[in-house]
Amino acid sequence: MKIAVLGAGAIGCFFGGLLAREKQDVTFVARGQTLDYLRCHDMIVKSINGDFSLPVKVADAGHLQQETDFDFVLLSVKSTVLEDVMPELRALTGRRTQIICLLNGIGNEEKLVDEFGADRVVGGSAFISIIREAPGIVNHVGEGTLVIGEWQRENDPAEGRKQMLGELAGALRSAGVKTEVTDDIRQVKWEKLLWNIIYNPVTALTKTKVGEALNDSDVMPLLQGMKSEFMETAKAAGVTIRPEFSDTVLLPNKEVQNHKTSMLQDLENGRKMELEAILGFAIQVAHEYRVPVKTIETIYHLLRFIEKRNSSLQGVR
Repeated sequence: MKIAVLGAGAIGCFFGGLLAREKQDVTFVARGQTLDYLRCHDMIVKSINGDFSLPVKVADAGHLQQETDFDFVLLSVKSTVLEDVMPELRALTGRRTQIICLLNGIGNEEKLVDEFGADRVVGGSAFISIIREAPGIVNHVGEGTLVIGEWQRENDPAEGRKQMLGELAGALRSAGVKTEVTDDIRQVKWEKLLWNIIYNPVTALTKTKVGEALNDSDVMPLLQGMKSEFMETAKAAGVTIRPEFSDTVLLPNKEVQNHKTSMLQDLENGRKMELEAILGFAIQVAHEYRVPVKTIETIYHLLRFIEKRNSSLQGVR
């Protein structure tokens, strides 16, 4: 298989690095400091399952030639820059290329379908705790499951696509990734969004790790309110969140108690937070079905204020 990784951050380096270690043909598409680092140094993956480093093939995102022979593009950028990377994605996508969308939140696959067609888009959810420590250096500290599935299966008459996904899943499993191919990736993404909408915004607002938030008597009611409102929104939208997700999401979990959420990492590093893909989507659906989501809306607007204030301060500097 020939695989491109567009978004050589924490998620991209981890899954792409594992595939490259298994001698798959992987090209990391990067820019800036990450591009410079990977051109001259080994990629470094620290992991609870064992550290490793290796030289990788890298391409300059700003000077891509049209390449149409990739079997897969692992799309692992932030949802905040999806529109910005469309030119690179077009250059990497050929007639048989499958785009594996590993972006947080919901609404991203629909944008990709509009641009590339339903037969090119595969939904994905990465259940993992991982930190980008520096360009080309990531630290995997918990979990590590990947779920993928065809986004619009009814529009794909060919069995070849299903076979391709099976081959990718097999390669990921051989690389040490617990991988599942699902028939209902939408439900999986809603279930992941339950965790994300509870912890990402609240930990960013309070600047806490997951375990700290769970153990604080002032923060816990916020987590509970986020869960309750999102569950009501999902129910109104006809989405069933399975009990193994809803019943355990607010229980202590050793694997993620020291996890610093991606939204908190973005805030600390001056990057745009994925407010629309995680919070804005839920608010939009809730309004559509007239479900009150006062807690979600309050935290959404507070984080928007913080982001705008930080942006203006950076402009002054």
